[in-house]
Amino acid sequence: MSKLTYIYQKNEKGVRLLDTLNYTLEEFKNNSQGCYPNWNKENMIASSEKYECPCINPEGELREKTKYEKYKDGEYELKENEVEFKDDILTLESGQYIKGSEIITVPKPEGTKIEWNWELHEWEEKATMLEIIQAQYSEYEGMDTPSTIKEMEQQDPAMADEFVNMLIELRRMAYSLNGAIETQAVGYSALTIPKPSKTLQEYLDMRKIIKIGKNN
Repeated sequence: MSKLTYIYQKNEKGVRLLDTLNYTLEEFKNNSQGCYPNWNKENMIASSEKYECPCINPEGELREKTKYEKYKDGEYELKENEVEFKDDILTLESGQYIKGSEIITVPKPEGTKIEWNWELHEWEEKATMLEIIQAQYSEYEGMDTPSTIKEMEQQDPAMADEFVNMLIELRRMAYSLNGAIETQAVGYSALTIPKPSKTLQEYLDMRKIIKIGKNN
């Protein structure tokens, strides 16, 4: 039980915390005027609970305002992922936004540092070109082994050449960008980094599945 009693005052604007007494609520009830000479039961409420934004419900009970009530009364500011929706405050997940009376979900695309733009309602690539190239190189570097190259050659010599040339080109681009101050985040549409062909991509995907199986 709280050792303090909180005095709230009712007025035309609502309820506000008026004072805090160093008495238990039971002690206050036994001697209200003695504990608080200004006590007026007509427009005051005593409680053992402290409310940051108090209000009185239709049953006359003192309680904390809901987040929506605080927002409507100008006592709460919505976060970037919160919206007013159907007389309530809705917290959205990244990739979601409200259109009319519907919640729209935009699937997250692949990328290095994909982040949701809450104002534009779209996914954006926040990684620099160097970071994107480094991430792609790191993804394929683990497959750059003699046995993998030999297996590629057995399936299709052109696929092995493509894979080796792609790694060489990624290294070249990374070295070039690493020597400059390259910090601007760009989208994939602005990049000219090498992409594997369909045949090579299918092989790389197969290698990933095998690797995942070993890890499990």
